[in-house]
Amino acid sequence: MTTKRADLLIRGGLLVSGDGISRSDLLVNDGKVTELASDLSDREVSRTIDASGKYILPGGIDSHSHPIFGDKMDTYSMCAAYGGVTTVAAFIGSETHRHEHFNNQWGIRKYNPDIVKGFIEFAEQTSYTDFTCHGLITMRDKDELHKVIPELVKLGACSFKLFMTWNPFVLPTENDYSNLMALPDDQVMMVMHHAAHNGGMVMVHAENGTCKAYLEDHFKGQGLTSPEYYHKAAPSIVEAEAVNRAATMALVTGSPLYPVHLSSAEVVPVLDHYKQKGLPLYGETCPHYLTLTDDMMIEHGYKYKVAPPLRNDPDVDAMWQGVASGSLSTIASDFTGYTKNLKITGSLSGSVIGDAPEPDSDEIDIFNVAAGLSTLEFMMPVVWTHGVNTGKITLPRFVQLFCENPAKIFGIWPKKGALQVGSDADVVLWDPARMETVGKEHGISDLNTFEGMELVGFPVMTMVRGEVVINDGKVVGKQGRAKFAPRDPNAAAYAPHGPTAD
Repeated sequence: MTTKRADLLIRGGLLVSGDGISRSDLLVNDGKVTELASDLSDREVSRTIDASGKYILPGGIDSHSHPIFGDKMDTYSMCAAYGGVTTVAAFIGSETHRHEHFNNQWGIRKYNPDIVKGFIEFAEQTSYTDFTCHGLITMRDKDELHKVIPELVKLGACSFKLFMTWNPFVLPTENDYSNLMALPDDQVMMVMHHAAHNGGMVMVHAENGTCKAYLEDHFKGQGLTSPEYYHKAAPSIVEAEAVNRAATMALVTGSPLYPVHLSSAEVVPVLDHYKQKGLPLYGETCPHYLTLTDDMMIEHGYKYKVAPPLRNDPDVDAMWQGVASGSLSTIASDFTGYTKNLKITGSLSGSVIGDAPEPDSDEIDIFNVAAGLSTLEFMMPVVWTHGVNTGKITLPRFVQLFCENPAKIFGIWPKKGALQVGSDADVVLWDPARMETVGKEHGISDLNTFEGMELVGFPVMTMVRGEVVINDGKVVGKQGRAKFAPRDPNAAAYAPHGPTAD
C-alpha cells in the first residue's frame, strides 16, 4: 500500500490552543490539517518547515474590518497577513454614499444583499487572505428588513451591524450621510426581531447619539473644538447607557448581541449583568483601548481621533481585566486606514491621497476630523507585548481572543480559528523573541496609531490554507486564492448546540 505524500510538515514548534500549549508537529495536505502528533518526522512530505523556537498559532481573525476606504481588500489583507491575521471579517452593506466616494464599483447597488454579493466576488479576486462578511444595516434598508436579513443569513453573513449614534440632531444639511447611518430604537428593535427569527446576531456601535450630539452642539456653540473636547463630548456614560439599552432590547426580542469596540470601565458590569441573565452577549474591544489613553489625543491631536474616544488609565485597566476574565470575548482592529488627507478633510469630502497641510492644533475643529485609526498590522503583536509579555493574559487566552472565540461566535469554527484535524491550515509561526519597532503599515495610510512602539514577539510566517503568504517580512503569496468563509448560524456560539465562547 502506497502512502500519499503530504504537502507540508511543520515540525519542532509549540502548538498553542485555548486549552494550552503542547509540543506538536503538524501535517498539512490540500490546505487542511491532516495530522497532529509530537513527532511526525517519519511522514513522506513535499516540504518541511522547521518551527524550532517558535509558537504555532491558528491564524488570527479580525472580527472588525472596514476594507472600503483607502485600503481595499488587496492592501487591507496584506496588512492583515503581515500581522498574523488570516481571516478578515468585513462590514459590508448599504452605505452607498461611501462606496460612491471611494469608487467601490461593487458597492454601488441599491439592494443590500446585492452589495454583499458584489464584495464577495471582488474580494475573492483581490485578497491575500480568506474573509467573511458582516451585514451593515442603515436606514436605506428600513422598508426591506423582512427580506434583507433572511437573504443575508442565506449568503452566510449572519451578523448585522447597526449604529446607535451619528444622530442627526446637529447635522448641517438634510443630505448628510449620518441621517442614513443612525438607526432609531424602533428600527433597532425590528432588526433584532428579524435576526432572532432567522438565526442572526446584531452588532451595535453603542453610544447614545442624542447625548453625543447635544454635547457636540454645546461645545461647538462655545467655540470649544480643540482635541481636548472630543472626549468630553463622548463620556463613558453614553457608551454604557447604549450597551444597556441594546442589551435590554436584545433580551426582549431574543436576539444575540455583540457590542463592538468597547472602551470604558462602566461597560464591563453592564456586560456581566446581562450575561448572568442568560443573554448571548459577546463584547469586543480593540488594541488601542488596551494601550492608549486620551493623553495621546491631547498631545498629538487629530491623528488619534476614534469613536468611541480613547479614555483614561482606569478604563485601560478595566479592558485588560475584561478580556482576561471573559467579560469581553474578542479583540479586533476597527481598522479604517485613513490617510492624513482623509483624516483632516473628513472621510467623505477629501481625497485618499492629497496635500492637506498639517493643521494648527489651536485652529482645528476636532469634530470635523474623520474618526478612525490604523491598527491592523500591529494589532496582535501589540496585544502580545502589552498583554502576554506582562502577564495580563495568558498565551492560550490570546488564542481564544483572536482565533477561537471569533470563529465560534461567528459560526466558522473549527474550519477557522483552530488547528485541529480537518481545520483549514491557517497557520502563524510566532517568534516570541523577535523585536520590532512599529513603523508604517504596508497599506495606503501614511499614519500609524502605534508608530514608535517597541514590540517583543512577532509573526515571522503567515500561511492561509497551507500556502505561505508572508515569510520573514516579505509577501510570497498571490492574490486570487482567497475564499469566502460563509457562516453557519447553527454552528455559532449563540445557537442551541453551538460551541462555547465566553
